[in-house]
Amino acid sequence: MNFKFSIIIILFFFSYSFSQNINIEVKEANGNPISEVNVQLLKHEKTLDFQKTNDKGVCNFQPSQKGNFSLKFSSLLYKTKIVEINTNEKNDFGIVLESQVKTIPTIEIKARPKIASAKEDTIAFNLKAVRDGTERTTEDLIKKLPGLNINENGKVTYRGKSVGQVLVEGNEFFGKNHKMATQNISANMVESIDLWQNYTTINGNRSTALNLKLKEEYKGKITGNIEGNYGTNNSYLGHANLFRIGKLGNLALIADANNIAKDPISFMDFYEMNTQEDIDNSDSSSNVDIPTFLNNDGKVESKDNQFGALQYSKSKKNFSITAFSIFNNAQLNKFSTSKRTVFEGQSMDFNFYEQRTENNRGFLGTTQIKMKKTFADDSFLYYNFGYNPTQDNFNQNIDRYSTDINFYTINNTVKNNGISNFISWNKQLNSSKIIFAFNQMNEDYSGNLNILSNNNLFLTDNNSLFQQYDVNSKRYGLDFYLKNKNKLVNFNLHSGFSYKNEKSELTELISQANENRTLKTYHYINDLNMYKQFGKFELSASLSSHFLNINEYEKHYFEKRLKFQYSPASKANTEVSLEYNSIYKLPTLKLLQYNPLYTKDLYFTQNVDLTPDLISNTDSYKLTFHRAYLEKGSSMFLMLMYDKTKPSFTTNSINYGKFSAMENTMGRYNDRLIFLFASDRRFSKYYTLKTKFTSALTKNVNYISENENISTVQNFELSQKLSTNFKNKPLQFDLGYTFTKGIFEQSFYDTTSKQDNIRLSFGIRANIKKEWIGNILSEYLIQKTGENKLSNFLIGGQISYRKEKSNFEYSLLFSNILNLNSFQYINSYTSQLGTEEASTAALQGYIIGGLKYNF
Repeated sequence: MNFKFSIIIILFFFSYSFSQNINIEVKEANGNPISEVNVQLLKHEKTLDFQKTNDKGVCNFQPSQKGNFSLKFSSLLYKTKIVEINTNEKNDFGIVLESQVKTIPTIEIKARPKIASAKEDTIAFNLKAVRDGTERTTEDLIKKLPGLNINENGKVTYRGKSVGQVLVEGNEFFGKNHKMATQNISANMVESIDLWQNYTTINGNRSTALNLKLKEEYKGKITGNIEGNYGTNNSYLGHANLFRIGKLGNLALIADANNIAKDPISFMDFYEMNTQEDIDNSDSSSNVDIPTFLNNDGKVESKDNQFGALQYSKSKKNFSITAFSIFNNAQLNKFSTSKRTVFEGQSMDFNFYEQRTENNRGFLGTTQIKMKKTFADDSFLYYNFGYNPTQDNFNQNIDRYSTDINFYTINNTVKNNGISNFISWNKQLNSSKIIFAFNQMNEDYSGNLNILSNNNLFLTDNNSLFQQYDVNSKRYGLDFYLKNKNKLVNFNLHSGFSYKNEKSELTELISQANENRTLKTYHYINDLNMYKQFGKFELSASLSSHFLNINEYEKHYFEKRLKFQYSPASKANTEVSLEYNSIYKLPTLKLLQYNPLYTKDLYFTQNVDLTPDLISNTDSYKLTFHRAYLEKGSSMFLMLMYDKTKPSFTTNSINYGKFSAMENTMGRYNDRLIFLFASDRRFSKYYTLKTKFTSALTKNVNYISENENISTVQNFELSQKLSTNFKNKPLQFDLGYTFTKGIFEQSFYDTTSKQDNIRLSFGIRANIKKEWIGNILSEYLIQKTGENKLSNFLIGGQISYRKEKSNFEYSLLFSNILNLNSFQYINSYTSQLGTEEASTAALQGYIIGGLKYNF
């Protein structure tokens, strides 16, 4: 029935798909083709489509009807030209553009420069308006651009969301890992930065992208730098960047070795590395655990990283390839203390004080190969291969003091290997696009947990435990897409089938316990998405029908999405949107394990009443408002989002003092409310103020010893930063503050804990005679919990000297120089087990000096 319904829809809308191609060839007066010309197709002064000419000066459009149109040609090097055409007479057009490059006398411009300008879906930033000579990396430039920010994971964000990719000269650069480009490409290599809001990826998807255009002197040759630094407490940093950007393709090699906890990979990077994309950008993520050595918050006594990354990309008219490989090896040591106070009415024997010492090491990697072959009829074949190995060796000693003394030695080794393949065929038929896609993903997970103690462990009569947990997952998917643009309404039709087979084996050697589980899921999907523009209003809606067979259980549900957007006419770019989403989620294989699944944190999980066919529904509502005066360098973004999950997967917590149990069950609901406000404002020519306020409220219904409990978590953060940009002055200043507050509540015991952090900062940026560059940041950090308060001065930065026209640069790097031997972070929270006060040793300060060779 679903298949017949899909065929009827295809035939009904296919009648709107027949139109013609408009073929355009752009040349100079001497007949040479012109590439990278912006070409707009307009009708009644309204843009219908937007293209760029290729290396042969050619582009084409597929309008849904014939008639009179306008073509607008624009380029930095050629005069803008508008041509009227009639496709009833012909479809091929040759256009000659006139050069506008002229030699003009030097003049002084006293007018306030524009920071950014918008044209169609592209925002072009004027870097000359924000440069002050103190920038070292591309990241330093991006932080100064209105509307753009760098989040805690190193991702470039715009309108509260991560930008899809950071490109170099229009080519992919290490996939979605932004830091590879922003922290390794030096600021002086970058000529311009553009934000593409409707970027077409190599596989034909639509996304956002930040494109870095390099200066001509850095193209066609090997460029980059190599540096080595050494200092106090045997601290060291070695780093190398090698780039070759040119007609033969783009080649990049990045290597790093350090013991100052400089992390090249973030949590979000790791998640995206283990994700397989489909045609509609809805990620097929895996259930890989985050490695314990992937610590990005500096809360470690020591951390060593060895990192290497290699990429090659080349794009031609008929063939494109992008291939990269990343490998990161790490070792860390961590020390923490904590005190747990149980709720009033519980046994005081459950209170304890403990010390934890960790020694973790492991590696992670990824290899991605993407290829695109375009044929004479403009159809193309796309292939993507991914390989992601991970190994995490966790070692921990716990000394826990209560009514008696308990010692634990814990070893937890986790290995995961993932292999994925994706292939699609894309064919344009006039105003319709047909896609057939096949994807495959295979994952092998192996977890080995060994615990030794001086007392019996958990609910057993043994003081040792040897657990092995293995999971194999195989997934196959076949999808068909029809995407159509026509005069009545744009629509996308998707029909797909996937099969997933998961097998797990959970064994414990001492007790001889064993559990084998199999989860087979057959998933049929039919999805219809429609889009219509009414003047300044845009409306899009989608309805997805899902039929599942899970271990012979049958389930059917509909997922819905509705979005309304309004863009009023004003001097500022303004957008208001309302969005609604309804999605469903099934329990994972790990949640369904009936035997105790022990963890390194001295608790075990166990399924109580979950079955494979139980589904959890989440309804999301989102309001966004964005207003930007790009020319003035000011922008404002506001987002309010509310999620309600009903019912939700939750736990029943049982506290045994020495350990705890988490029984997997269903809860009534889980609510989440998020508010985000971000603004950039420029005062006169010299001052920029960045403001960010975030607030999150989460309410989760769970159980404590089978009694219903509501856990409430409230987080607030307010930060502001005032920066100067005194042109042709040697010194610049940054003044800011960040205030964060966390409130944790458990309703059953009516218990609350709070934590406040205040961070005051003052920074100095210097560029003296274009030879000395300095960046010094001083901070005053106040940490306050219900029982403790710590105040610390933190000073860090970098000073470098490079004589003009010299390849050598001398650097001095320092961090936390007033705390070279010790520094601590404290935090407090209330969980379902009690109130915890914890302290974690932080990385000691360091001073290192070294030499960098630039070429």
